[in-house]
Amino acid sequence: MAQALAVQLEANEQRADYEQRIRLKSFVTRMLGAMAEEDEFVRGLTKSPDDLMAFADATGAAVLYEDRCTLLGSCPEEEHVWNLVNWLVEQGREEIFFSDCLPLVVPNGEAYRERASGVLAISTSKLYRSYVLWFRPEVVQTVKWGGDPRKPVEEQQSGSARIHPRRSFDIWKETVENRSTPWRQAEIDAAGELRNAVIGIVLRKAEELAELSAELQRSNKELEAFSYSVSHDLRAPFRHIVGYSELLKQSKTAQLGPGDTRYLDVIINSAHFAGTLVDNLLSFSQIGRAKINVRPIDMTALVAEVLRDAQLLEKDRQITWRVEPLPAVEGDLMMLRLVWQNLIHNAVKYTRAREEAIVEITGLGLEKETVYSIRDNGVGFDQAYSDKLFGVFQRLHRMEDYEGTGIGLANVRRIIARHGGRTWAEGEVDRGACFYFSLPRRIRGHAEHA
Repeated sequence: MAQALAVQLEANEQRADYEQRIRLKSFVTRMLGAMAEEDEFVRGLTKSPDDLMAFADATGAAVLYEDRCTLLGSCPEEEHVWNLVNWLVEQGREEIFFSDCLPLVVPNGEAYRERASGVLAISTSKLYRSYVLWFRPEVVQTVKWGGDPRKPVEEQQSGSARIHPRRSFDIWKETVENRSTPWRQAEIDAAGELRNAVIGIVLRKAEELAELSAELQRSNKELEAFSYSVSHDLRAPFRHIVGYSELLKQSKTAQLGPGDTRYLDVIINSAHFAGTLVDNLLSFSQIGRAKINVRPIDMTALVAEVLRDAQLLEKDRQITWRVEPLPAVEGDLMMLRLVWQNLIHNAVKYTRAREEAIVEITGLGLEKETVYSIRDNGVGFDQAYSDKLFGVFQRLHRMEDYEGTGIGLANVRRIIARHGGRTWAEGEVDRGACFYFSLPRRIRGHAEHA
């Protein structure tokens, strides 16, 4: 009878284990399907929080990826989760870690034992702190023992030191804290399968992105070559149109009526604009192809040089220039001159309606980058369209009101991006605008000269 009972118990345990593994596989299948539908596996994994937590019979879960932490259900605070992950990294737990007595293992674990006395964690990357964690709360248990194991041994009344059995076999109760329900082997194995599947999805997405990036680079090179060729070939025809129109206007002035002269002026102005547009397109395509010649640059001297040219062109206007001493940087001198020319030209252009134009230029050296700004009191812009400013052919004002081709700020962004910096803008309608750009302290291994 004992053997039959043992066989039956073993069969029941195996059947329960099998049923649980089947249930866990169904959860894994659903989660993989959700992850496959999304660009990021995190979005698919967290799309159905109930499935994610039910998978490990957990009350809380956390997904960490690319310095982002998504918490679901009852979890420790985000700071505690990051501390736990840092501890896992320090301990070299690269694949799977589980514990049903976390407060006794992790430093400061008692601070969140009510929510996470148990944890099951899988790493989804060998390069980054990328983890999926499941949490189980503390389950306080009362364990009944046959006797108190800490009860001292009593000596005989005769004083003999001979050891004899304890005389009391009263039931001794112990309260067990800082523990959760234990993790079953089926749950640990299923977490390992999920980990391998997630890594496979991440690798496949990385390969797709790499392939797409290579295709985009090839397309960009072809587009740059095309724009360069077209721009270069169009320069001469537009110059011919302007030149012959000017000759026609000069030689036939006596025979042309007022309307004919106006038509010729429209042709000349349009050809001038088209030629300028072609020149700017050519410059834009060259910036993407040209090699950066990095050297130390005295930014104060460079801005002073650009300002002299601007003041000559605007000598009839009242413009107050407030220029602070600027930190020196590394960069390509010709490209950065073009940056300042575009930004200063914009400040001059969009303050034209002001009786007194005020332009402020400042620079600030930070630990990793140097930030420059140029602020004006011109017409400004709606902050909601700030990113649109740096696009090719993107304009927030009518061409009839302010001249320009819509490529200048696109050139600025491209130049600064090639230097590894950032560009952004702040503005308010009729209250002026401020344009910023930053340059890294070190460019492509060159030493600092700031």
